[in-house]
Amino acid sequence: MRLRCGDELFQVELREVKGGFQGSVNGQPLQLSLEMAGEGRCLVKREAGTSTLHFAREGATLHLFWEGVAYRLTEAREGARRAAHQESGALDAPMPGRVSAVKVAVGQSVAKGEELLVVEAMKMENALRAPRAGVVTAVHAALGEMVAPGTALVELAEPEAEP
Repeated sequence: MRLRCGDELFQVELREVKGGFQGSVNGQPLQLSLEMAGEGRCLVKREAGTSTLHFAREGATLHLFWEGVAYRLTEAREGARRAAHQESGALDAPMPGRVSAVKVAVGQSVAKGEELLVVEAMKMENALRAPRAGVVTAVHAALGEMVAPGTALVELAEPEAEP
């Protein structure tokens, strides 16, 4: 199956085997074990250790939140047209939850990996981090607000080039 995440396209092959899953991403072997840990989350066990993966489906879109990064995956089907609009730079809620911290403001410069806000779901806090360096152009979330998967929370623009 081909999955699209932003502008990137991945060829994913996955099959269930005794004790987990075996497969590949773009031809690179992938070995892991998944264990359901409640509604919308599972434990991912691999050589590097165990971590929690949160997930939610919204129509044909799969929202994942893993190791501090939110991903939005859609199946890339033959003949399907991509939307003609450019990516807005918005970071979306990876799962339903309550905003428990907002750590940035409009106009603030952020570094890749910097914590922008925290969404609490199922008594777990999940930090939403900047996928790249940029400048915060909008904050659409307020402390205590309930959010749904796919809701735009923070918008980032490319940092301005220095003269």
